Amino acid sequence: MYNFSNKISAKRIDNIQQKNSVTPSYSQKDSFVRTNVYNAIPFTGIDGKGNVKQRGMLFHISSLPATRSYCGQFLDPQTDKFIDFLHESKQTHWIFNPLFALGDDLCPYNSTGRFSKNKYLVNLNELVKPEYGSILKKSDLPDDITSPVFTKEMLKGQKDPRFEKAYDNFVKLDKTHPLKREYSKFVKENASLWLDTYAAYNGISTIYGDNWRQWPKKLQTLPETAEKLGEPLNEVLKQTLSGELSNKDIKNVMKKIELFKFEQFLYDKQFTQFNNQLKSKGINLILDLAIGVDPNGVDVWANKDMFLLDKNYKPIRVSGCPPEAAYPRTQVWGHALYDYDSPKFWEYQENSLRKLINEGDLRLDHFVGYINRAEIPTEYKTSDGRILKGDSIFAPKEQGGMGQSFFRPEWVVRVDKKRNSLGENMFELFMRVAEEEGKKPEDCYILEDFGPLAETPAYKEFKEKFGNDFISQRIPVAMGIGEDIKKPHDRNNISAPNQLKGQKNIALLTGNHDLPPLREYVDLLLENKPKKIANYLDSTKNGLNSPALFREFCKNELKLTDEELKDKDLVMKELMKWHYTRKNVKQVQTTLQDALGIYYRPNIPGYWNGMEDKYKMKTTPEALLPYWSRVFPKDFLDRTNKSGINPGYKDLADDYIQMMQDLYPQENQ
Repeated sequence: MYNFSNKISAKRIDNIQQKNSVTPSYSQKDSFVRTNVYNAIPFTGIDGKGNVKQRGMLFHISSLPATRSYCGQFLDPQTDKFIDFLHESKQTHWIFNPLFALGDDLCPYNSTGRFSKNKYLVNLNELVKPEYGSILKKSDLPDDITSPVFTKEMLKGQKDPRFEKAYDNFVKLDKTHPLKREYSKFVKENASLWLDTYAAYNGISTIYGDNWRQWPKKLQTLPETAEKLGEPLNEVLKQTLSGELSNKDIKNVMKKIELFKFEQFLYDKQFTQFNNQLKSKGINLILDLAIGVDPNGVDVWANKDMFLLDKNYKPIRVSGCPPEAAYPRTQVWGHALYDYDSPKFWEYQENSLRKLINEGDLRLDHFVGYINRAEIPTEYKTSDGRILKGDSIFAPKEQGGMGQSFFRPEWVVRVDKKRNSLGENMFELFMRVAEEEGKKPEDCYILEDFGPLAETPAYKEFKEKFGNDFISQRIPVAMGIGEDIKKPHDRNNISAPNQLKGQKNIALLTGNHDLPPLREYVDLLLENKPKKIANYLDSTKNGLNSPALFREFCKNELKLTDEELKDKDLVMKELMKWHYTRKNVKQVQTTLQDALGIYYRPNIPGYWNGMEDKYKMKTTPEALLPYWSRVFPKDFLDRTNKSGINPGYKDLADDYIQMMQDLYPQENQ
């Protein structure tokens, strides 16, 4: 129940051309167990050196250490040190995973909605300052306890009581206080678009839990009731709760609603200061638009007609991805699927996009899902008449399921031909919004466009029409160097259909958030253990990441001798330098773990049946921690002792800084 209409511009961009040519549909004969070779860059065939002007580092702020916080936060001395590291290492971008509000799984790609943000990134220490009306005292702040991991319960226990105390003191401030004026402005700008609805959902959740489908029926349909009556959501909520709760409980819900708005205001204020701090150092943000949202969350509750749901509001189908060589199981992410035929969806898409792109450049998660998406049913009838639901569909065959790699061709649905009321498809919408916000699409959108859906006719049509209007990611090592290698040392037999030559707007990645670290690949390739590599990748493709071919690359491209190939640190450094010196590359994106050459991995791809089927990290002390909840030790950029559970990486950071300064000596950020 968002008020989108006042935000949508009818402006048309002259260069958006309507192209309605018909291409073949995705056929059953196409294989679903694919490699990523179509997006690979061959280790050979790219010569000369370039000057890559855009360089970004992927690292979620929550993984930073912080003062009086279990996770990283804005405006913290530890965050400041990391910003200095980015600046000294010649980075032009800090790349984030999504910053949306978190569920219990702490996964930023499984948010309840697209508009609310992670309040636990708010720095409580700032609230003692006069700028904030000193709404907290130093004695109110939590103890400064360091932990290598955190949970949602840890964050709630640490910060939620302080948010509530800060809000109580905020209410007592004189109405002329600047903080009150800032807050009023924030509420006015966001109330009708999303804030009122999100706050109501949050208030109800404090009583009935955060799965709205388990609420009383009247609360499940509250947004529709308010819209039908033409009354404010909060007023209808009060009337509805009067028959359900005591006056005391209703008062508590209303307070939680206002507290939610205040917490989001604090996030917005501190994020803006943080973003300005980065810009003063010549660093821009690259944010992330997740492909979907949690079906139990606020976006689905408030806009049921915008999703594919049954009469009981359960998803008919959910998001996921077919098997591929690197990930040979069906991935089931479980997001509710958008209804592209709903006008409200297009308004929602535009407004959430517009909000994010004003905060930074934007990585479009699983971009091929905007072309061909996998619609995985929540119920499947087998040939012998059995009905399998949820997890049981992909259970092993010996347990009565269809197997972990089971996938039907008809589950891939082409959505790129869907259009909004202006006649735009999704790509044209992205382009128009960027241009209306004063940005060039080819400068501000980064596509995560690798994946098993990306060899379809629809994808190829997209590349022909819009390929140069977006920045496309490539991962040379992780994505493999080709299957069709008859002779590993014969460079002419390297299969890589999409090379750099002739392409524009390439973002070359050393790795990303859910792949093993580059150092892990280098170790396995140099150890010449192809079976271990295959097991590590869950792949049986013989040509994927050939150790022999990698050694040839190291000799011919990196100019390393056999003796030098014994030094894995040297190989890692030269491989990183290779990324930064390619011609025709617009961006190089690395991760903190690849920059330091360590075995850190923030998360792994999601499968239906849980952790036991996910890839194993290398067994090192710093690797034996839960995903999405890992925190680097305090002052890890200032210490060099890597023993124990609190390693320091100053020597590795200094080496990386020196390498980047040697590569770009003329640049002064």
